[in-house]
Amino acid sequence: MTDKTTNSGTDSQLRRNSLGLAELVFQGVTHIAPATNIVFTFPIIALKAGPVMPISFLLSTIICLFIGNTVVQFSRYVPSSGGYYSFATRGLGSRAGFMATWSYLLYEILGAAGSTGFLGYLVSDMLKMQFHVNIPWWLLALLATALIWALTHRGVQISARVTSLLGGLELLIMLALAITFLVHPGRGSSYFAPLTPSSSPHHFGGVLAGMVFSILALSGFEAPAPLAQEARLPSKFIGRAIMLSLVSIGAFYILTSYASSVGWGTSNMAAFASNANPYYVLGHALWGAGWWLVVLAIVNSAVGVGLACTNAASRVMYTMGRAGTLPVIFGRVHLIHRTPTFAIAFTQIAGMVAILLVGLLLRPDYIFDFLETIATLAVIILYIMANLALTRYMRLEQPSNFTLWQHVVFPWVATLALLPVLFVTVYPEPAWPNNITPHLFLASLIAGFAYMEWREWRNPGALRRGTMTLIRSDDPGGG
Repeated sequence: MTDKTTNSGTDSQLRRNSLGLAELVFQGVTHIAPATNIVFTFPIIALKAGPVMPISFLLSTIICLFIGNTVVQFSRYVPSSGGYYSFATRGLGSRAGFMATWSYLLYEILGAAGSTGFLGYLVSDMLKMQFHVNIPWWLLALLATALIWALTHRGVQISARVTSLLGGLELLIMLALAITFLVHPGRGSSYFAPLTPSSSPHHFGGVLAGMVFSILALSGFEAPAPLAQEARLPSKFIGRAIMLSLVSIGAFYILTSYASSVGWGTSNMAAFASNANPYYVLGHALWGAGWWLVVLAIVNSAVGVGLACTNAASRVMYTMGRAGTLPVIFGRVHLIHRTPTFAIAFTQIAGMVAILLVGLLLRPDYIFDFLETIATLAVIILYIMANLALTRYMRLEQPSNFTLWQHVVFPWVATLALLPVLFVTVYPEPAWPNNITPHLFLASLIAGFAYMEWREWRNPGALRRGTMTLIRSDDPGGG
């Protein structure tokens, strides 16, 4: 792997000007994983909000625009392949920046692993039930990992184009399903009930409770940020891509959640929430064998998430390798493909190890919830730290561009909105085995802190030099 990589001179750069606005938008869209969230997260939201899921999503999209403002602002002034590593380090200092990035890498690697591992389990189970074909779930997960690895290794352009294709197909299938729901409303449905907060079992309190999981379903919109070095006009396109992916999927969720309520029956959403797979029930009843198109959308979603997460995480690790806060091998790129091959390999191997540990030591049907819960904790901490970093960075390094609304009010409103999300993730205590996920997350943070201190002990000043490297490389006029 290393015989065709280099870390010297201009050859160590990623391929510049490779991605246009459309590819960057789909990097965010596929990272959000709309099909996966519709099938697996909408029933959880319906349990809280009932038929008024669209209102929860409308308010959540507004909150996420505040969170997105943080990434947009940083991407405007500090466009970098380091993404959150550059943002948090420039705003909070080298140690806090390293820990925020450690949380980011947990989020990216485990989030992708949760989708890929559960894809293997889901397809294996369906093949067994429908066709009596027995293919081990871990083999299917391994094949999906190999596909993601190969595509991201071969180059950012090919993986971005495949991501766009998969994301577009995923959206079209789920949109067609939503239209079918609207044309064939369920028994006892009202087209007005999803727009009336009093239709929620807990009225506006139910709307607020549904917002918690709606915000989580929208996370991932920030994924274009680490592709700044490979994007055309990064200081403009990155921010636009983040907002376009967020607004488009927010609107898509509002529509599909409205259609889901109408299609099931707005008067009986408790049954929707308690059903093991309500979309199988609806899809099979309305589409018959066409239900497999929904399975295809979920497969597309899982592979697309893997591609988006791998591209994002590997670019951040590449930047850390060049800065010296990770081993230098992470900063090497392939001579031909111009991709950070070791960082890509590390994300895939680490993700597969996580999949096998959960699937073999616990059960394969636990993979999604277990790994995604840890990823959720990681991304909440990450968003909060980035919000804090923005205010400090703008006050200290961009005082002439500092504004109260964009750099204080918006990030602090976003932080306050994230605190209840963090609370409900750990309380009340989840059932086994998810009750151990907060402890594993804390253990992972401790491991990251220990590594950071060890690296500083072995190479005194490495964190400070890494910060100075970031400042030089983030300068629009620098390399």
